[in-house]
Amino acid sequence: GAALVVPLIEELFWRAFVLRWLEDADFSSVAPGRVGGRALILSSIVFGLEHQQWAAGIVAGLAYGWLYRRSGNLWLAVGAHAVTNAGLGLHVLASGAWHYW
Repeated sequence: GAALVVPLIEELFWRAFVLRWLEDADFSSVAPGRVGGRALILSSIVFGLEHQQWAAGIVAGLAYGWLYRRSGNLWLAVGAHAVTNAGLGLHVLASGAWHYW
């Protein structure tokens, strides 16, 4: 679930909605490539703050947002997020470092 469901739901909310909504209240009319830096930074900060490791969350949010803006394809951001969560999950299981989860 953490590597499949969570990335899809979070990217739909944070990138497809919040990122574009911060650019214009009529978010559905905003093309990903039209999103400005202010919206990217703000959405990434709030995205990061919802995670226990907030600094890593902010960096990840910037990366996923940049990928979405650059490609215009939400599925690339979902995939990157899934790979991140899967890698983190494997690390936690292998090392027992549950504080990262």
